[in-house]
Amino acid sequence: MKKVLLSILALMMAMSVNAQRFLNESDTPFKQGKFYVNASLSSLNLDYSKASEWSFGLGAKAGYLFLDNWSVLAVFDYNNISCGDIVTTEIGAGARYHFETIGLYLGAIAKYAHSTGFNDFQPELNVGYSFFLNRHVTIEPELYYKHSFKDTDYSGFGLRLGFGYYF
Repeated sequence: MKKVLLSILALMMAMSVNAQRFLNESDTPFKQGKFYVNASLSSLNLDYSKASEWSFGLGAKAGYLFLDNWSVLAVFDYNNISCGDIVTTEIGAGARYHFETIGLYLGAIAKYAHSTGFNDFQPELNVGYSFFLNRHVTIEPELYYKHSFKDTDYSGFGLRLGFGYYF
């Protein structure tokens, strides 16, 4: 499963940059005043943390570009870890910087994680790529590192695949 998903990810990034022509036009998608929404799928055993053997996650992000290339984000994540042994919900806020001409972005998010008997502050750093399918819709593969201050076994890194919409 890992090999298939990583192969698809590599193929998407190696494809023609024809869809990226939108990034080189004068009115870029990362312009001040635009909004952004994203739905993502994470984990599927493509992450690593000492606390889990298997995990599955769903996420949602909403953002606003308050300056050209800079956005603020609100984040909600649901994670099912070790076949339901641990179910966590995470809520957070963060910022992202978009490198306009190449589609790459860097982000940082402060998250509060909650599950039965476990509450934690987990900041996250991420790097991703906005692959434009058309003027507004993107596929966004993203690598992330999440750090747990309560128990380092819950710290880890992983891969997230999202679909974004800039409007």
